[in-house]
Amino acid sequence: AQLPVLKISGATYSSNPVYRMAIVNGQVLHEGDLAAPGLQLEKIEQGRTIWSFRGYRYGLASQ
Repeated sequence: AQLPVLKISGATYSSNPVYRMAIVNGQVLHEGDLAAPGLQLEKIEQGRTIWSFRGYRYGLASQ
């Protein structure tokens, strides 16, 4: 219930991490960026994004 709402509009994967990005809640995020307080985009993989929030890790399918 405390998890912030995420709307992932799209994600771009590249073998070079510098070029990976996701559009989340209207913002362009890169690996390591915060989408909301305490909610970090850890990694962008092909087909999903990996998030961490208060000690929990989880994946969400990319559009």
